[in-house]
Amino acid sequence: MKHLVLLLLLVGTLNTIQAQQQSDKIIGIWLNEDKTNNIEIYKLGDTYSAKIVWLSKMESNPNLQPKDKKNPNKDLRNRNILGMDIITGLKFSTNKWVNGKIYTPKKGMYADCEIELQSNGQLKIIVSKSGFTKTQIWTRK
Repeated sequence: MKHLVLLLLLVGTLNTIQAQQQSDKIIGIWLNEDKTNNIEIYKLGDTYSAKIVWLSKMESNPNLQPKDKKNPNKDLRNRNILGMDIITGLKFSTNKWVNGKIYTPKKGMYADCEIELQSNGQLKIIVSKSGFTKTQIWTRK
């Protein structure tokens, strides 16, 4: 009986570790579809977030600090886009990361998002708002 309990605990621990490893596969730096931004996905507690860590427009002018001019909140329009969280609240669920929110500084718009890791290693970002859906493919840096 004691061996059975130990075996069950070991199997449960291994399953938890395997699920943890699967869910962390999106952690890292990704290049967006337009090749204009590098986005770092990181884990925050039991959710995943993403922030902008590189902007192509800064290549020609390293001193440029683009601002969040189109943010619907006037108090946030002077914040820097570089370093800004653009995805928050993603939770891993059955090979997808779901229930996230994404912010697009270019449009000043928030939307729902989910992520799927494709078999070729690319990320499929699915953005939904008001019944409309848009998909982007990001590649790992």
